[in-house]
Amino acid sequence: GDRDFTVRSLRGNAVFRWEYMPGSTFYLVWTQTRDDQVTEGEFNFRQSMSALGNTHPDNIFLAKLSYYFSP
Repeated sequence: GDRDFTVRSLRGNAVFRWEYMPGSTFYLVWTQTRDDQVTEGEFNFRQSMSALGNTHPDNIFLAKLSYYFSP
């Protein structure tokens, strides 16, 4: 059979950091992943980007709050 295939993947990260008091930090992180695999082996950049735009994204949100106590 035909062994050609195409794997498409797009990953993005964004980090928001806020120092709201001396010694304390708040982080908010967002990660998005989109991936797709098809059995055609032809590479077409415009078609691949369009297909990734129509793929369901996986979104992850993380928050971290830290405060350092001084003795």
